[in-house]
Amino acid sequence: MSTHLSKYFGEFELADPEEWYETEIEFNERTLEVLMTCSSEAKNIDQTFLQTIDDFIDNFSDNEKLVRLSFIDDFKNGGETKTYIDSQIENQESEEIENLIDRADEKLNNAEKLLSVINLLRVVFYPEKEDRMFAIFDYTISEDLTDELLVFKLYKDKKNRICIES
Repeated sequence: MSTHLSKYFGEFELADPEEWYETEIEFNERTLEVLMTCSSEAKNIDQTFLQTIDDFIDNFSDNEKLVRLSFIDDFKNGGETKTYIDSQIENQESEEIENLIDRADEKLNNAEKLLSVINLLRVVFYPEKEDRMFAIFDYTISEDLTDELLVFKLYKDKKNRICIES
């Protein structure tokens, strides 16, 4: 059987992959969960694409900054990011919000401050040729305060979508 050795996920059987791979990387002084999932029917994993995932993780800090810029743009345009932030401000105790944003840039309003401190929880990659999805990034203001996530979906054609999920 043909295999690929991923820098992050270890040995990968191209013709018969596991359904779930996981690793951790250090990111912004925290340990970040990084996952890769394959459907149970997956029989056609491209080695080149697995290398693309490794390369993406190699440049994770720069790639994640692009996600955050997309959130800022979406927020300014009144999209799902604004809906998420406004909902959290409305549904959380003001003291909890103040605790989250106490170190944020004072020049920003409270909504912008909250957006600036959202945390990336995990990233999931999708290596199958048939799957349009490349990666999903799950963000939250706080796992302790809400189960709602601000999700950035990146497709293989470089398009993206921002949504709220629970």
